[in-house]
Amino acid sequence: MHCGEGGTYNRTPHKVVLAWLRDVLEILTSNGIGLALWNFRGSFGILDSGRKDVQYEDFHGHKLDRKLLNLLQEFK
Repeated sequence: MHCGEGGTYNRTPHKVVLAWLRDVLEILTSNGIGLALWNFRGSFGILDSGRKDVQYEDFHGHKLDRKLLNLLQEFK
């Protein structure tokens, strides 16, 4: 089973995004269900999301949301 096109829009506070996504990932993974983000780069992604409340890291000329990436990597 697969849950596709998940994520949160860039106007959602970053703290809320991380907490909500952790909850969703815990539920999905405990039930053997995979998740795909809406996009990798853009308003829902880990690169160039345009969030105002994120401390970005430069990644080959892109703005990387390291906290979001780390969260996703916990559930691989």
